Amino acid sequence: MLTLVLATGVIASMCALMAAYTYPRRGRDPSAAARGARRWMVGVAIFGISAVVLRFVWVLLS
Repeated sequence: MLTLVLATGVIASMCALMAAYTYPRRGRDPSAAARGARRWMVGVAIFGISAVVLRFVWVLLS
């Protein structure tokens, strides 16, 4: 269970870094950059909430 919680947290962190990396890129259409960053932020939300829920389940099972 610890591995699952850590893995989802790491994946959420990587999604956040990718959102921060893709948003300010120069030479792209600003709406396309915002759309790409928004997609990564959806990943952050999904994996972040999953990590919190898994942690809560882990505490309940202990």
